Amino acid sequence: MPIFRPPASLSGDTGVIHVVEKEEDLEWALSKGPHPPYMILLNGSLFSREILMQLKGTSRISGLAVAAASPAPSQGFSPGLKCPNDGFGLYSEQHGPEYAHCNGSIWNPWGSGVSYEDFPFPIFLLQDANETEVIKECFRAHNVPAAAGAAPRFPLCAMQLQSHMHAAASTVTCMRRSSLQSTFSINPEIVCDPLLDYNVWSSLKPINASGKVEPEQRLILAATRVDSHSFFWNVAPGAEAAVGSFVSLLAAAQALQAAPGALQLPRNVLFVFFQGETFDYIGSSRLVFDMEQEKFPLRLENIGAFLELGQVSLRNDSVLWMHTDPISRQNQSVDSQVQNLLDVLLSSSSGSNVSLQEPENSQPLPPSSFQRFLRSRNIPGVVLSDHRTAFHNRYFQSIYDTAENIRMSYPEGLTPEERLEFVTDTAKALAEVSTLLARALFSLAGGTGSTESIKADPKTVTRLLYGFLLNSNNSWFQSLIKPDQKGILGPFPQHYVALFSFSFFPLFFPFSPLFLHVFPIFPGPFPQHYMYWWVQGPLQGNSSSRAPGCVRSGVRLSPALSPAFELRRWDSREFSTWTESRWKDIRARIFLVASRELELLTLSLGVLVLLLSLLCTFLINAKASLLFGLPAPPGSSGY
Repeated sequence: MPIFRPPASLSGDTGVIHVVEKEEDLEWALSKGPHPPYMILLNGSLFSREILMQLKGTSRISGLAVAAASPAPSQGFSPGLKCPNDGFGLYSEQHGPEYAHCNGSIWNPWGSGVSYEDFPFPIFLLQDANETEVIKECFRAHNVPAAAGAAPRFPLCAMQLQSHMHAAASTVTCMRRSSLQSTFSINPEIVCDPLLDYNVWSSLKPINASGKVEPEQRLILAATRVDSHSFFWNVAPGAEAAVGSFVSLLAAAQALQAAPGALQLPRNVLFVFFQGETFDYIGSSRLVFDMEQEKFPLRLENIGAFLELGQVSLRNDSVLWMHTDPISRQNQSVDSQVQNLLDVLLSSSSGSNVSLQEPENSQPLPPSSFQRFLRSRNIPGVVLSDHRTAFHNRYFQSIYDTAENIRMSYPEGLTPEERLEFVTDTAKALAEVSTLLARALFSLAGGTGSTESIKADPKTVTRLLYGFLLNSNNSWFQSLIKPDQKGILGPFPQHYVALFSFSFFPLFFPFSPLFLHVFPIFPGPFPQHYMYWWVQGPLQGNSSSRAPGCVRSGVRLSPALSPAFELRRWDSREFSTWTESRWKDIRARIFLVASRELELLTLSLGVLVLLLSLLCTFLINAKASLLFGLPAPPGSSGY
């Protein structure tokens, strides 16, 4: 099925197909071809900013279909910005101007920025090689000239792309239109929606979600993001950008919960998985806003330390970098607490296969959720990543940030269930990161004993990677969801921030620090501290029946909707204002078109037939009495 990127006209955009497999093929569509507009079928390896801007600068192009490249382009491809989330993080002209706009630190050097360009034609992604081949066969059969330089003979193969978007102009315009419709119309037609999902959070020791943590209590906050993005709608594998980090944090939470004495630690640990971070920190900015407005059990002053996992799957020589904020560290109290964090992390890495290093003190934080917290309060914190300066990820925010990008591989001949259980080298490496993080959290929470027994389970990590990157519709994930939600599990997991959905929330239940357990229906102590979830359970032996049960978990949700929409500040420069247009039909079709001369001849003959029909009808009606022997109408009677 083609994946689209708007805009498109109301009735769809149509053009003669032209296949571009090398850059020289563009000349025909851009200048030489006699039958514009053209619908380009582009080889995925040529999908770049330079070519897209050439196509954008001409009226001879009506649409673009991109055949996904396999393997991924070796030179890298990132449609995101060189400075991700620029303007919405910590550094600005008012705060740390020397670091604003990634000054001196280009985090994503492969970023072309094409995701943020406005193109006047629809762009579809073709992921099915069979669909691509059908289009190419039609092109070869009808659109290739018989001789070099000659025009191809009619009929020609054409394509129509239809994905008309209802929204227009900007978030301010479409939200104003939607608001007016909602206010004055009985059946409002909403034209766009804010990007919305849910942050997922839990804690080592249960927290009453409807209560408030005592002001003097200090917690350790461990966070990461769960969403990604690409140029195309709902195609966001995000292996390095998101999956590797949130899988590592889930495994660390499981390892910490299983540690001896974990529930008796002096400090609690809060695990937060942020949604919408790709779009200017939607999830983290909303959580900070809720904390400030006391709409969350914690306040900002309850956060004693902040640990965040950035991109961690592509380590060179098993090195992780510990990034800190140079501005907040100018405060002596914060600096000493940050130094304590660094010391704890370094001691936790001893004896492991992970080496920790710290960049220069003058280097700013990479793009991270932690930046949104620092905008409101100086909090000691560290961001762990596999890169010192520029990302190692050459496919950041692209369709190629897949399992192959983080070097996941399996022996040939394995069944899907065997692949689910096979522990890859990537899973082993990420389990080391999870072990390091769990040990550090144990120490930061006040643990004084040895941490050598705390180890993340590589089996858990490999199952999570397989489920979130390759096939979520597997037996393990099936056992963790409600019977009526089987449909949310598909073969190709995506991590695009959704609209009004729970995404993969049910799958976070088993990895809550409280860990799930199936129990009789009667409630346990402090039921307000938990959520309850009925799951399908595992298969029983070789039969198709399952052993369902009720799960008690401390996993909770908080809204990941930008505060700009709560405050109705749709032009905000402080908060994210991303929206998504609504649409009705998404279609693509190919067909043959006749020459303009034949079309005009057909139209002329049709008009001629219409005129002759009208003339014949008039004559027959005028002579109806003579032709059909009808009696004359009676005359007027007289008295």
